[in-house]
Amino acid sequence: MNTLIVATLNGCFGTDPAVENFSNYQQRLANVLDTERLPLHEAVVIALPRKRDLVLPLEDVRMGLLDAYELRECGLFQLVADRNSILGKVQDAFRQLDYEVKLLRTLERCLDLVEDPTLTATLKEIQAHKQRQIQTVYWNTFVASDAWRKQLTPPSSTMIPPEAPLPHSDALLAITAYTNAIISPSSNLSIIAMQEPIEKQRYLGALFYSMDESTRWLNTITQQLERDDSKVICGANRDKTRLNYLRNVFDTFFVGDIQPYLSKINSLYLDVQPALEALDGQLPKTTPFLAYSDAYLGGAHYQDFQLSIKNHVGYWQRLFKRCQLQVGNQAKK
Repeated sequence: MNTLIVATLNGCFGTDPAVENFSNYQQRLANVLDTERLPLHEAVVIALPRKRDLVLPLEDVRMGLLDAYELRECGLFQLVADRNSILGKVQDAFRQLDYEVKLLRTLERCLDLVEDPTLTATLKEIQAHKQRQIQTVYWNTFVASDAWRKQLTPPSSTMIPPEAPLPHSDALLAITAYTNAIISPSSNLSIIAMQEPIEKQRYLGALFYSMDESTRWLNTITQQLERDDSKVICGANRDKTRLNYLRNVFDTFFVGDIQPYLSKINSLYLDVQPALEALDGQLPKTTPFLAYSDAYLGGAHYQDFQLSIKNHVGYWQRLFKRCQLQVGNQAKK
């Protein structure tokens, strides 16, 4: 498995409360059933591929006739001049994308004003070329910009804390806006305004990592329960004390700690799922990105997460039915 570089928030999170909850739950089950903990399954986190493996080439477009009076009037001359300045040549990915979007808007405006047939033909040729390229520019910004790579990479090696809220509202709006901008390149959405929340609110990487780790823990604990199921005797010879302890572990540690955490992760994913699915459908995919895209944008790992919950709850339901156990507020035996 690729090692994820996750250092920035270690000081904030310290120990990992979510891992402690899962570990405590697993250990309590082992204690009640007088058995050993099952080793944690292999991690399923998929690291974001290197940018150099993902960036697609773009052909440069040379523009002549930019000194034409009409192009000064409609703003194209100044826009291209700024792009070709010393500062313009060292712009980051988001500002380069912003330039390309503004260029398309400006070309449209110029075509409404220009009357010279030769100049009109040149502008239309440039416009068609840039329209063919724009999704590639969005793609390169998505896979190579510092802002997006920070957003897609876990900010720490710890899971999202169970209690602390994850700041993500501005990032969620920016992710959705970015998706909408790809779908409608001619819209007036501000590209630059999306950059800061995407870069600063580390939402997706933390969510994907926490979702995968929750799946790993749940699958391990479910397998442990299934392995030890024969130790749970029901019927006339049942051990009432062990059954009561087992039920208390379920109520206290699964219902009390684990289930609310799983619900939190589920809600955070559902918040952003429409934007992720739209990104998955709009952006071109290169082979190195397919596994990552299918897992997180396409939702394969979310389905694995849901299945791990279903399998775990299903085990308890079968056990309660087999042993005729009541749980929660109804458990009085």
